[in-house]
Amino acid sequence: MPSDMVGLLDAAMSAVRDLHAAVLASDNQAAEAAEERYEAIVWKLNDGQFFACRADEDSPGCIIDRHCAAIPGEIPMWGQYGEFIIQVDGVRALVKFGDGYGVGQTHFTFHAVDLDRPFISETGYRSHFDVPYAGRTVDEAAAAIFGTYLKDSKPRKIADADRDRLADDPLPAWCINLVPPASRSPATVVVPIGYVLVDVYLPPQKAYLARKWAEQAQVKIKADKADQSGSDPASPIMTIPCSIAINNDGEKLPFQIGQRCEIVSIHHPCFAKMIGSRVVITKVCPDTFQVWAHDDKPVRYRINKQGRQVIDYDPKCVQSLYSFDQLKVLTIGEQEREPNND
Repeated sequence: MPSDMVGLLDAAMSAVRDLHAAVLASDNQAAEAAEERYEAIVWKLNDGQFFACRADEDSPGCIIDRHCAAIPGEIPMWGQYGEFIIQVDGVRALVKFGDGYGVGQTHFTFHAVDLDRPFISETGYRSHFDVPYAGRTVDEAAAAIFGTYLKDSKPRKIADADRDRLADDPLPAWCINLVPPASRSPATVVVPIGYVLVDVYLPPQKAYLARKWAEQAQVKIKADKADQSGSDPASPIMTIPCSIAINNDGEKLPFQIGQRCEIVSIHHPCFAKMIGSRVVITKVCPDTFQVWAHDDKPVRYRINKQGRQVIDYDPKCVQSLYSFDQLKVLTIGEQEREPNND
């Protein structure tokens, strides 16, 4: 083997090409010889030993692996490190491919591309160790493995917590040209302070209004974020559902924006009929131990004289102030049951 760095790197790339050709030709003996030659180059460049040959990014083994790696987005050869996209039965996955543990071992990791679509695991990730698939390319082997998981475990929805986590972990830059674009929206909608999340009910011919409002809001939100990054990077952000409120003493409060609660006590007997009614929290006041809330009722509509459907009553337009001890947070089971009164 060569004694200089450049010569050894070229020899390693030649070993990868030989390994790939041997696997496609189903020649196991030639494939094993090529892989052992690759490891021998790592051994030589690491001063005649394997100890700590891949201890960090500057170790000889890692230097050789990076030199021989495939271009991101392109299908790697057997023996190369690489990452690429596959689609099996309508499910897309980012595949990261490399060596496993020991000679003749390979490692595939599958990462969800579209977070709002079912995947082969609830975490949006699956690790798989295997051996080279004789007569098949790396992407063909990855598709076969992925298809087996789809058949055996059936696609399942990505858990909300994992979807939120993955939404903050963007795909590699080369994935920007995917068609259709990757769907990376979180399960928990993040609403900046000063904005509210609303459901809009419009006839089909006026649906463009909702899109127009959403686009205008996005422009304003981006502008606000730019201003905050220059002045106050730690600006408070609330989510739906948001984190538990904290008062000035650092004590956690039991109420959150968007929670459904039941009125359990009143401040005057004349309001006794309100006990058992349900409300939805819109604002938490940690310092005064109070919340603003509106009735948990649907919006009512009516037909006006022109024959158009208009809002007759929107509960969000009438909000009241409640103290913490007047409300009880409803569990999921309690929310499914009918309230005591209207």
